Amino acid sequence: MQKPEGAPDVQEYTAWRPFFTTDYGVVSGSDMVGTGFAFRLSDESKPVFVTALHLLGTVNGLEKDLLPNELSESIESTFLSDVFGATDGVKQIGMPYQPCDPEDENEAIEADVVAFDLVGRFKPEFLELSDEAVQPGQRLWMVTAVFAGASPSQKCHAVKVSDFENGRIQYRFENERLSLKATDGAPLLFDSGLVAGMHQGGTADETQGVSGYGITSDVLRRAVESMCLDRSSDEFER
Repeated sequence: MQKPEGAPDVQEYTAWRPFFTTDYGVVSGSDMVGTGFAFRLSDESKPVFVTALHLLGTVNGLEKDLLPNELSESIESTFLSDVFGATDGVKQIGMPYQPCDPEDENEAIEADVVAFDLVGRFKPEFLELSDEAVQPGQRLWMVTAVFAGASPSQKCHAVKVSDFENGRIQYRFENERLSLKATDGAPLLFDSGLVAGMHQGGTADETQGVSGYGITSDVLRRAVESMCLDRSSDEFER
């Protein structure tokens, strides 16, 4: 698949579909509910896998919406599959991180972010968060495979930022036929390939086209920084 003009070079093993087994139901691999990606806050910090927190909720058939302070005791296992089929196998990752201070869980709730420990030999491609500010009118790229409106092998899908305020981004997709199924949690990249933010939802309308919304890399960074990444693996056992 030829990449769109101006799109960044996206390596294999960059975008993944998460599925979960929880005490409140199962989000199975066949459901294809979202996307996520991995990065490090710094060269010295532990890598994390992130996706949208709302995927762990009633929208995907769970009995309740899981809160950040409940995650480690409610999630039994998390697996990932490659969105572009570069590998057929599924990869198990570690437990979700919780806020260091239980009173800080609103940071993750408002950001709509959940972060997981990456354990074992599984090594996804790590993206890098950008310090660049998003600008209205700017072009960004949502990275994931779509189910309709474009080739499933196309990695990058162009959006134009229509509004930006307090770390929240709204944008319109250039492709007005694009399906947004299972795109929540996908990375938004600048032309440079650095992470501008996370896509968290959108709507498709026959007359208005396809629009989306998400958060900037700053909001994503703050949400992950509020979580205890330095816990030992033993502390995540149920």
